[in-house]
Amino acid sequence: MEKSTKIIILCIIILIIAIGIALLVGVGYYTKKDVSSPDKLNKLGQSEPIATTNNVQNVESKEPINITVPCLGNEIGSENPIQLTTDKPIIYLYPTEETEIRVTVNKPENFTTTYPKYTDGWKVVAKPDGTLTDCKTGRSLYALYWEGKREKMPKLETGFIVKREDTASFLEEKLAILGLNEREAEEFIVYWLPQLEKNPYNWIYFETIEEIEENMKLEISPKPDTCIRVMMVWKGLNKAISVPEQVLEKQERSGYTAVEWGGTEVK
Repeated sequence: MEKSTKIIILCIIILIIAIGIALLVGVGYYTKKDVSSPDKLNKLGQSEPIATTNNVQNVESKEPINITVPCLGNEIGSENPIQLTTDKPIIYLYPTEETEIRVTVNKPENFTTTYPKYTDGWKVVAKPDGTLTDCKTGRSLYALYWEGKREKMPKLETGFIVKREDTASFLEEKLAILGLNEREAEEFIVYWLPQLEKNPYNWIYFETIEEIEENMKLEISPKPDTCIRVMMVWKGLNKAISVPEQVLEKQERSGYTAVEWGGTEVK
């Protein structure tokens, strides 16, 4: 065999040995990294925890695995509670005769939206049929509107589990018990129904007057003979669960009446 041929064969053998050593070193490095590192990198190069079987939240369901929740809205152990809002509250006024009425709240700093614009309160002239005239602008209104941040998180300990197709009839029945007339109930339902019907089930709870006033106290002058405030708290569910049923007290309307309704979704 010629000397040049022997040299070529020797170079090929050395190259094969070098490639083998490099492959062994590389496999050992990456195996060690995968075993020792609890994280993996995402596409942005950020560390992501490896999924374990101890997750508190069921990723296939909207509701927590632990259904007994003393106060939904705050994550357990979180330093930054979830900020919820009271949505779409509107106020109707029905005096027994045409009356100038002033409406104020105790926490206007929590308002996020008002109409008409709330400054030092709302002042309107109200008629028995509920027609309002804004004393500042002269505009005719049928209600006063606001939305705002909640200071107290809503509690879901009791309530009603309502199937999607039963939602409208459920609201008609419960809103009548709570004192809304058919026009007010219709406006409540047409606002909330599209949102509620997105879910197979909803956990619905109606706050007590004490819970409502912890978040926003209403002052109306002159004082109404009847004041009805309906605030619905609700959470969408993928499946039915068992909760103690809320007991609602029948609300009667008499004389000069003020009515307010709104709601909060717990996500």
